[in-house]
Amino acid sequence: MTAIYALGDLQGCFVPFNGLLKKIDFDAKEDRLWLAGDLLNRGPDSRPLLKKLFDWQDRLQIVLGNHDLYALSRWAGIIPAKKNDTLGSLLSDKNAGDWLDWLRQMPLLHHDSTLGWTMVHAAIHPDWDIATATGHAQQVQDALSGRQWKRFLKMLWAAPAPNRWEDCRNEDEAQRFRVAVFTRARYVTAKGLFNWPSTLPKDIASAYAPWHTWYFQRQDQGAIICGHWATQGLLVQRRLLALDSGCVWGRQLSAARIDLQTPQIHQIDCPMYAKPGVKE
Repeated sequence: MTAIYALGDLQGCFVPFNGLLKKIDFDAKEDRLWLAGDLLNRGPDSRPLLKKLFDWQDRLQIVLGNHDLYALSRWAGIIPAKKNDTLGSLLSDKNAGDWLDWLRQMPLLHHDSTLGWTMVHAAIHPDWDIATATGHAQQVQDALSGRQWKRFLKMLWAAPAPNRWEDCRNEDEAQRFRVAVFTRARYVTAKGLFNWPSTLPKDIASAYAPWHTWYFQRQDQGAIICGHWATQGLLVQRRLLALDSGCVWGRQLSAARIDLQTPQIHQIDCPMYAKPGVKE
């Protein structure tokens, strides 16, 4: 029987990734992996990790995270390296172009109607049902996989994303907002106002709640797999698998077997790779 496992953020943590695959007795010929984004950066081994994923592409389902978009932008020469960047070995590899060109074709949302799960890296807008969210994600994928993809990435970095969908005045702002929701969002207000930084403004913090709190109040269908939020940690609920359990921060790498009626959770402890004091 084919097993399907969803994993949280890898972030270049190649050794824990291999260790978890061994722990779950992953069969590379039969089983499948869903990866909830942030495959690269911060951990030490983005190069061997991406090589392995490229070689395994026929058994993977990937959605892109904010660190993956950062890696693509670094490869394209659009932005300089940040202080906590660990992509040097990957970007200097002679095969990096093939690997990253493949990666930029990946979506920001994956929905499987048979399993009943939808996977994103960070969040879905509480007002978007699965069909609406799929349409928004497709807009981004079309741009990122198209001929003008470098122009698209430059546009993403050119200005901040609006904090509300209603504040998007043109298609560039709409694209920035879509990307921010799918790859960066954590908190949102009842009126759809997002806070993109990882910490809330103290004076209005009480107005915000985790995005999934509002989502499941407003959407009566859809079960979500996500990552991105290491400080929130592993959450296992009836309609939510939040799988970023902070591997790169020295906690755990988590996997959920999702082809069963009740998901099974597997974890492995990780060494700390990210430097203390660095924000998520």
